[in-house]
Amino acid sequence: MMNNRGNITDGSSVGLPSASTVNSTISPSAVRDFLKENPAFLTENPELLETATAANGPETNVVDFAAAQANVFRRRYESLKSNHLSLIRAGRENQGHLDELRSVLMQLIRVSSIPAVVSTILETYGRKFQVPFVVLGIEANRNETGEFHVDQFRRLTPGSVERLMGDYDKVLSPIAGQEAIIFVDNADEVQSCALYRLSIGMQRRPGVLAFGTTETGIFSPDQADDLISILCSAAGAALSREFDRL
Repeated sequence: MMNNRGNITDGSSVGLPSASTVNSTISPSAVRDFLKENPAFLTENPELLETATAANGPETNVVDFAAAQANVFRRRYESLKSNHLSLIRAGRENQGHLDELRSVLMQLIRVSSIPAVVSTILETYGRKFQVPFVVLGIEANRNETGEFHVDQFRRLTPGSVERLMGDYDKVLSPIAGQEAIIFVDNADEVQSCALYRLSIGMQRRPGVLAFGTTETGIFSPDQADDLISILCSAAGAALSREFDRL
């Protein structure tokens, strides 16, 4: 068989496969996978990008390699910037919490009587945690008087803390139940509460510091309570100091 250039052939295709054969065997996904496995390929063969851009022209959907890389780096920068700003905000919030904690601790250090300690706890903690009901309960026998004045804190009968707390050092209830009895006259108003066990003085007198809200779900066993736990421990230490002076 003679082709149009005068060369004799046997009728078969010799040499490189036709464009249709190439297109049918190499899929876009295969090209994509190859470039993923060989990320430096286009950098090492920049003439391919020039050929593609020149052949297709700026009006097509061909993406400039340098522009695409710039867009990737820009998105990464914006993401890092956003994360950085979030860390700064979190750091400032934590610093604010530390400043408040330091202020409360200094107040507890300065006061020098049980009534003053109790007043500081009830007023400062109520304002700090923005809860309407803050109650300090301490177990005492009926014949104990003096500092155990009902206007300052709840005098609890022996065994009350154990009945309220069970084996737990803290109880955070999204829906207040029997434990709301610590709030006495306000028990019906308390819908969510947090109770923290105290052990006061060398006698290890049982006590409880309770926070109550008028909305359900404010407290939960799953919530982080590091700050309130530290403050409750500080309250117990201040009370222990004053009770040991009696």
